[in-house]
Amino acid sequence: MSVLKPWTFGPDEPIPQPGECLPHHSDFELALSLFILVGMVVSYLPQHFRIIHKGTSDGISPWFLLLGCISASSTFLNIVILQWKVIMCCKVLSLGSCLESTLGIAQLGVQFLMFSLVFILFLIYYPARKKVSEELDRTTRSKEWTLSLIIAHVVGGHFFIALLVTIYMLTFVGGPENPWTSGWASFLGITSVILATIQYVPQIIRTFKRKSVGALSIPMMLMQTPGAALLTLSLALRPGANWTTWIVYAVTGCLQGTLLVMCIYYHFRATSHGYGDFDTSETEPLLAGDDNPVPKNRAGRGAPSTSSSVTAS
Repeated sequence: MSVLKPWTFGPDEPIPQPGECLPHHSDFELALSLFILVGMVVSYLPQHFRIIHKGTSDGISPWFLLLGCISASSTFLNIVILQWKVIMCCKVLSLGSCLESTLGIAQLGVQFLMFSLVFILFLIYYPARKKVSEELDRTTRSKEWTLSLIIAHVVGGHFFIALLVTIYMLTFVGGPENPWTSGWASFLGITSVILATIQYVPQIIRTFKRKSVGALSIPMMLMQTPGAALLTLSLALRPGANWTTWIVYAVTGCLQGTLLVMCIYYHFRATSHGYGDFDTSETEPLLAGDDNPVPKNRAGRGAPSTSSSVTAS
């Protein structure tokens, strides 16, 4: 993080001078930032691996991915605008100082890329049997697959337009001191906060209806949920912080924790009943009064119809 003297940046402003960009180095802050950056990458890998290994993205809500992608991209572009001076100072700082001062931007950029990759894998490994309608002829797209494609276009269109507006603002209007640019950054920030708060609700509803884990990765949530709790505590203990600083992370962490508990319960219930994580949620008893539900259909590659051992990848 760089300590900067006040200076204005606009489309006609000169390149900042070395005296205007004073690098600040802290071994602890650098180590912590790198740890968070690496942790973000590592925490998403189990989810990527599970979808690829199982060969299906069955069970993941497209609405959950929509909210997550737009929230992550808005957060990333927001910090790019707010730390534009730091980025411009890279023209006069050494490579090491530049990389250290922009680690915060890198963290949010990596988070956006890793979550977007989940969406890409969701589309690539979408179950073939669910792409066509069972009610009409076998060549008609199903409603859910059509919805997923529409959401994919919305996510791509949002990022493209938001990126163009951000580039235009920073190039032709001015830096974060400009009220128009600052207003755009605030809009991105507010959008991110609202969507992040409700991001997990569609996935919780979908998992509850399915009553199975599906392609969701329990190890990913086991890493990310405690991370959200630590981040919330860290923000709450900072001098001058109030509830508005940490409430979003607290709500998001609680919702992700709720989803984690549900997935763990459904995983072990599936194991005890001898069926897989991809067996769908609609269950019915074999006989009246039978407490052991039997899945109506068993979906997903890598999820055999009978299995006494289920692995949560």
